[in-house]
Amino acid sequence: MKIRNLDTFYWIASLGSFRAASEKLNLTQPAISARIQVLEQDLGTEVFVREARNAELTPQGRKLFGFAERQMNLEQDILSAFIETTAVEQTIRVGASETIVSTWLPEFMGTYSQSKPGLSFDLRVDSTDNLRNALVAREIDLAFLMGPVAEVSVTNCEICAFEMVFAGQPGLRNKHKSWTLKNISAETILTFATNTKPSRQLRQLLSNDTQQPKMTTSTSLGAIIRLALSGMGLCAIPRAVIADKLAAGELMEIMTNVQMPPISFTASFVSASPLAGLILDINESVLGFLEENHKNFLLNSKN
Repeated sequence: MKIRNLDTFYWIASLGSFRAASEKLNLTQPAISARIQVLEQDLGTEVFVREARNAELTPQGRKLFGFAERQMNLEQDILSAFIETTAVEQTIRVGASETIVSTWLPEFMGTYSQSKPGLSFDLRVDSTDNLRNALVAREIDLAFLMGPVAEVSVTNCEICAFEMVFAGQPGLRNKHKSWTLKNISAETILTFATNTKPSRQLRQLLSNDTQQPKMTTSTSLGAIIRLALSGMGLCAIPRAVIADKLAAGELMEIMTNVQMPPISFTASFVSASPLAGLILDINESVLGFLEENHKNFLLNSKN
């Protein structure tokens, strides 16, 4: 007898609902339910509590989960061992902050995919908070975000950090020969969304007893750059993101001794995921890629 549909059972149990598993496997909920019925017929026992609102395991279901997890890990190990030749297609759901997407991620994906013909990426660009929630809910497999993610189930690997700079239109930049903290605080500051770590650090840096800084924030780095190009104020942004604008002279970095903390990123993933081995390989490849190609603007690439 062949035990069927263990993979479906695994994803329902891991994700916590039939609905989430149907989205993960791209199947309808009736199809998911039918698969579980077949599995229960094979085993001669119920694996989910029928009246529970969520996918609650029965005692037999909890017993089965350990076996299902081992099978999923074994299947992934086999695919990883033959990833350069396999015809089986795998998709890694990647979530990334816009800073990462605006700098090195597209180039890395193109390079990495060339040696892994059976592997594709499903890319989601979002804020760190949203990516963190999506990772914990297993809506994505790997997140490049301003980490680490403080969850027991999540592994965090430090990958890179970006230097932050103040920059503006050439005319605005030349307003002061050397910008003091007071000079900077008097301008409109264009930066990351209010609830992000860089934005909070910047507000704390520029605040004083008499006034709060005037800050215009956005979840879109493109919007921040366009506002800076319009002359609305100084952008506080990673230098790497505006490297082309600086090189073209469209924006100019101001001369100042005021230093902002760099923003650091982690590659984060769920430790118990069957994809963990493949994701670790991707992370190692990321570090090697950054060391070889983008060492000039990464503060602390790690091996």
